[in-house]
Amino acid sequence: MTHTSTTSDADPIDTVSTIGIQLQRIRHFWPLVLLVTLGAVIAAAVSAYTAAPSYTGRTVLIVSSPGRVPEEDAVIVRGYVDLFNDPAYQTRLRDSLDLPAGTTFEARTAAASSMIFVEATNGSYAGAKDAALDIATEFRWDVDALRRAEKDENLAALRNELDERRALLTSGGDPAYIVPRILELETTIQQMQGDSTNQLQILQPDAGVSTSQPSVPKNVLFGLVGGLILGSLAAVLAALFSGRLGTAHDVRLKTGLAPAGEVPRGGTPRRNHARSLGFTRLATRVGPRQVPRPATLAVVSPTRTPATAQTTRAIAEYAARNGERVILLHQNSDHDGSDTAQDLPTFAATVRTVSVDTVLGDPDNPADRARFVRLVQRLGETADLVIVELPALTEDDFAHSMCAASTLTLLVLDRRTERVRNVREAAELLGDANPIVVAMVDPRERSNRKWFRHKMSAETGATVRFEQVDDIRIYDVSPNGHRRDRDVSALVTDAHGTNP
Repeated sequence: MTHTSTTSDADPIDTVSTIGIQLQRIRHFWPLVLLVTLGAVIAAAVSAYTAAPSYTGRTVLIVSSPGRVPEEDAVIVRGYVDLFNDPAYQTRLRDSLDLPAGTTFEARTAAASSMIFVEATNGSYAGAKDAALDIATEFRWDVDALRRAEKDENLAALRNELDERRALLTSGGDPAYIVPRILELETTIQQMQGDSTNQLQILQPDAGVSTSQPSVPKNVLFGLVGGLILGSLAAVLAALFSGRLGTAHDVRLKTGLAPAGEVPRGGTPRRNHARSLGFTRLATRVGPRQVPRPATLAVVSPTRTPATAQTTRAIAEYAARNGERVILLHQNSDHDGSDTAQDLPTFAATVRTVSVDTVLGDPDNPADRARFVRLVQRLGETADLVIVELPALTEDDFAHSMCAASTLTLLVLDRRTERVRNVREAAELLGDANPIVVAMVDPRERSNRKWFRHKMSAETGATVRFEQVDDIRIYDVSPNGHRRDRDVSALVTDAHGTNP
């Protein structure tokens, strides 16, 4: 089913960024975001309050090479730290040591220092202290293992040669040649034994144990941030899979209808201004440039909502302010839409309101499409725009017939409660009511907070009067200049001799 629209080719939804759409969804499902965030904050607070303290023991290693500047040793130290913190090597260390359960460890260095701080964290004081020393010792032996094996091999070769020289001297060899070589070998062995180049040494086996307790404020802050992120994600997913239509993008995505306008909620001066602009934009889309006059505008919703009456009144006021003659047909005779002269002393324009039930509510002559067509045709003789406020499409059998008989149908969707199933049913009922315009309206006009209502009370100065026509009479002028009374209820009956 394809519906045409009197709006321009530019779809306002296309101008909304993806981030803006997600923010609309998050605002629509704000109770879910609040619930998830509150749960995350409570969980974080309870976790921090009930968590046991942890202890961190430290052992300090150092690399000190004779005849070399400390900056060069610092480069070697950074390589050692990277090796220590490698996950594969930490697994090897954990397997080779009998560490207490739950022990974690890491190595770090301070700036360009040649010292390595080995830290082990455990739930007990003694366990953290012993684990740090054991891990540092194991790491030191692992790093020096290759160099130590090479050094031992060189020392063994030098000692063998020294023993040979001494044996040769004992057997009567030339002392002038053998003794200097023996002294050279002894000196080389001593230097090699004392060489600590690139060698890790334990500088401080017990560098202290620190205690840490989870911070309740910090955990609460992390829980708040994490809860907001998870809640927002849950809100976006809920909007995608929910049957509710919270944004204009959801309407287009789930029903195939493209809303021509959105009217946000009121409640504050800023929101009221945005709400007024939303109604104004919607009224211009059904204005004279879009819909030739005279015209009949049917305003209807899939389900019962106050947004229908609000939209009807807003469009009527806009058209009347712009010099159009407007007649408003509403469904109930007790319609709350008339203003009295005592309420508003001066008016810029007047909108006449007529009850459909009063005109067409004849038990002997049931309302049908033909009578409604004659009614709007007759009213169109004295009005530029006839606005018909209809009951819910899914609740009234005659509503879709009146939409089909109108020049244009405005389908109003309630942002708070509208569901995909109802909108699809309404779209099927309006299959023969082309063209139609779809609008999403939030019916909340005021805030529940008293100070906002008090501030806004001074801004509600309407300049359009809604005049209820109770006797259902419209005056016109005959071709000969004489005025005659026409009873509309007589014109729209099927009685013999009537002439619409």
